Amino acid sequence: MADTIDSKNIVRTRFAPSPTGFLHVGGVRTNFYAWLLARRFGGKFVLRIEDTDRERFVPGAVQSILEDLQWLGIDIDEGPTAEELKRCDPTYTGSFNYGGPYGPYVQSQRIERYKEVAERLVEMGYAYRCDCTPEMLKKEREEQMARREPPGYSGYCRTRNVPADTKHVIRLKIPERESIYLDDAVKGRIVWDKISLRDTVLLKSDGFPTYHLAVVVDDHDMKISHVMRGEEWISTAPVHILLYRALGWKMPVFCHLPSVLGQDGKKLSKRHGATNISAFRREGYLPEALLNLLLLVGWNPGEGEEQEIFTREEMIRRFTIENINKAAAVFSYDKLKWMNGVYIRNMPQERFIKEAEAVCLDAGIQVDEHRLRDIAPYVQERIKLLTEVPDMVKFLFVEELERDYGTMFKKGLPPDMSLKVLRVSLEKLEGIEDFTVSRIEETLREVPQELDLKVGKAFVVIRIAVTGQKVTPPLFESIYALGRETAIKRLKEAIEEIESEHYRAKEG
Repeated sequence: MADTIDSKNIVRTRFAPSPTGFLHVGGVRTNFYAWLLARRFGGKFVLRIEDTDRERFVPGAVQSILEDLQWLGIDIDEGPTAEELKRCDPTYTGSFNYGGPYGPYVQSQRIERYKEVAERLVEMGYAYRCDCTPEMLKKEREEQMARREPPGYSGYCRTRNVPADTKHVIRLKIPERESIYLDDAVKGRIVWDKISLRDTVLLKSDGFPTYHLAVVVDDHDMKISHVMRGEEWISTAPVHILLYRALGWKMPVFCHLPSVLGQDGKKLSKRHGATNISAFRREGYLPEALLNLLLLVGWNPGEGEEQEIFTREEMIRRFTIENINKAAAVFSYDKLKWMNGVYIRNMPQERFIKEAEAVCLDAGIQVDEHRLRDIAPYVQERIKLLTEVPDMVKFLFVEELERDYGTMFKKGLPPDMSLKVLRVSLEKLEGIEDFTVSRIEETLREVPQELDLKVGKAFVVIRIAVTGQKVTPPLFESIYALGRETAIKRLKEAIEEIESEHYRAKEG
């Protein structure tokens, strides 16, 4: 819909996480689109913490969410101050401090505002007080189900004028026979001939708002122009429409986004693999790759366009609501892994070295920067995940090498011939004065020729002797990164070990 962006008004979108858990793929996709829209039109991206569900509140979730956003590179224009975050979660120890003109940006610190609006709705006749007990509501529900009726509040308190000084909730008076429509920027016109919800609670008896009241009040007060949320929230839209009408407030543009599915066609969940952002980070994915894939899970660059890899600037420049898909889209872990490999290969070398060093330290490997720098280009072009780095480079940073002799003899050559390969290789390396990659390659390629062996089999023997494993960066570059002295030392160690094992086997 081309008219969803009014050039006269500032685009203001928001990310409103509930700290009842940690940041997951679906939430990031929704809010990344909101961030892109704000950046595309020079608007504002607002962070609001929706923490009114205190029973399900998870200590530490707020800080985790903010750290994940920082890792993703999704910057915030307005949001909670450090003081607001600390009041929200006493365990908070971060340094995030946003602020803005429409605070507080934490719902639990806006309670009086919600009460004020709820009371106004009661005064105008759009809402009423209800003092029905949980036992009464349970009995009512059971009777409705026994009569095979859709369960829901009957409206018993609509005309009872429940006193304000009794324990009560405030309910929205939902019209019984009223057609409502929403011109959704993604789904088009959605029409409800009859609203399925019955007199929804707006304010609970403890004074805390329900989602419906809080989100409408907050979006109005914070001047949100576009609301992006998952299509599972469509069923609640009539309640929000009624609230905007009753209060005489201008509605934001609603954009209900298609669901994110696993490759089995079901809604993405833990059973498909990692879904929390922190898990993707631990598994070695880059934020650029994850956001790039999420961009394409529900949005397309246009008919006939085949581009799949986008820079951050291209994403902002090309993103439009009009190109958001109406149908659900599949999140492919295989495609994410491929994209991650592309981003790793395109990464500036200095950043790759920094990332590689960090992931090695996480794996308990103390690296020598000189050796890491020598091998980095050959590792960078071969991996798809940063977490593959430690296994590929650990041979450079250990004193005691555990060699996979089983693979050497199975994939390479029997012990007697392996010894010949190693002895000739040792002699060749000891004779090299100009220890360069090209000279190492030139010299070691003479080994299989002299022994009349296949190159691959001979090189498996040499590789396992100097690195301990079959899969490493290229052989000659690995030897160069090790250095002449260490490479020769490891060849001698392998010869001694094979001789020892070989002769012991003969004696047995």
